[in-house]
Amino acid sequence: MVSLYFVKSPKNKKNKLMSIQLTIGPDAITSYKRLAYTPWHAIAEFVDNSTQSYFDHEKELKAAFASEGEDVKLTVSIVYEKDNDVLRIADNAMGMSYDELERAMHVAMPPRNTKGRCKYGMGLKTAACWIGDLWTVRTKKFGETVEHQVTVDVKKIAAGSPVLPHKQIKDRPAKDHFTIVEIRNHNRAFHGRTLGRIKQFLSSMYRQDFRADVLRLLWRGEPVTWEDDPNRFLCDAAGKSYRKDFKFKVDGRQANGWVGILLRGSREEAGFSIIHCGRVVRGYPDSWRPTSLYGQFQGTNDLVNQRLVGEIHLNEFDVSHTKDDILWLGDQEEGVEGKLLEHCGDYRDFAQQYRKRGDDSRGPSQVETDAALDEFKRELDSPEMIDLIEIEQVPPQKAVEQAVHNITKSVVETREETHKAKVGNLMVRLFTVGDMSPNDPYVTVDARKSDEVIIVINQVHPHWSQLKGSDGVLNYFRHCTYDGIAEWQARDKKASIDPDTIKILKDKLLRVPFEMERHNEPSPKTG
Repeated sequence: MVSLYFVKSPKNKKNKLMSIQLTIGPDAITSYKRLAYTPWHAIAEFVDNSTQSYFDHEKELKAAFASEGEDVKLTVSIVYEKDNDVLRIADNAMGMSYDELERAMHVAMPPRNTKGRCKYGMGLKTAACWIGDLWTVRTKKFGETVEHQVTVDVKKIAAGSPVLPHKQIKDRPAKDHFTIVEIRNHNRAFHGRTLGRIKQFLSSMYRQDFRADVLRLLWRGEPVTWEDDPNRFLCDAAGKSYRKDFKFKVDGRQANGWVGILLRGSREEAGFSIIHCGRVVRGYPDSWRPTSLYGQFQGTNDLVNQRLVGEIHLNEFDVSHTKDDILWLGDQEEGVEGKLLEHCGDYRDFAQQYRKRGDDSRGPSQVETDAALDEFKRELDSPEMIDLIEIEQVPPQKAVEQAVHNITKSVVETREETHKAKVGNLMVRLFTVGDMSPNDPYVTVDARKSDEVIIVINQVHPHWSQLKGSDGVLNYFRHCTYDGIAEWQARDKKASIDPDTIKILKDKLLRVPFEMERHNEPSPKTG
């Protein structure tokens, strides 16, 4: 039998002053399903075990692979069958002996090698229980002739039966080596987009192993790979890439990596990937954006946040229990961010300020335009946009009019205008409101009166957080306000509102700043 161990304090019979000791009951195992895992980080726990088994026995396994065929290497295959309620992770790493399997089933007993990807002796148990309530481990160690199988029934353990059924299969070929984890009775199902995201994250997480060509990873039968584009960085006039290495220490701990500037901006691809013991714990497509380089929390949408990219290795720092971030202690995070600014600040400044020669300084540079266009393309091509266009229902006209009336009435009756302007016979009343709901429209326009237009700008709308600097806010005010004025003009001049007419009227309004600038230019001197 193999036991799943829990810490239980003995009674203190000698001490007259009764003491209370911490006791962890078997039902604690049921709480693992509530851990803050993502599907990809939970699945990565099993890949970590497989890859660490390979690194711990690399010499033996390389010899074994060489005898099995030219193309044989460490292979981890992950199969997910939602309809059959099964997740299966199989590898051809070293496998486990009985003693090693027993140790693996011991909760919170660290592995013998704590300098690798397996740290706390928790990952296999917590990830498997997070995914499902019934799981088995089959394993056969290279060089031995016995295969072992153990089954974990979470509900039985929680009910007070921590002894796990163990099965042995003898007379197996000594050259065989594998571990197969199979999980059933799932606590959650993985659906369409999540399945794609799992593959995307696994590709990023194990990029170092793919670069070193030591891992063949399969997700639902499809190879998972990582490709580094050598031409992705901006180059100077001499053709040298804007990419450099850095190294520093914080709190006596080593950090090293590289920083670069992307040729074509992409918010998804930019940011830093944090690598711990050769595995990305946080990175593309959810990269770390230290505020010292990227500004506000998780950055904005400027050129720095679309172009500055890098990797940082933090092997000597502690990693979180779910291995999805660094477990910063004391002021380590501030120290690392400060050093990154010291070593990478020049690249940040260049990414923000770079303009191609010949760019008109009054408008966006080609680099800025390309960056914005790339981001906009990603939005238009996103599944969220498709859902909005194909699924979202257009509300009835009466409902829209009632919503507009309710918002403008509430705002006008409780607030002073941010600005009020008389434009000919038209009174423009502009309200910028910071305590609306983020679910309210970005702008609400009431243009039904013949001499007044009310424009309410929602500063809590998600789009507001995308604005950068005074120029961004100015242009946003222009578009919102001119939408309102153009709608008023269309209502005033025509019996029905025509969208094309509104666009034509707004086009003329958007030209006003240019006309103001042109009229303020000094007249050319005559000879």
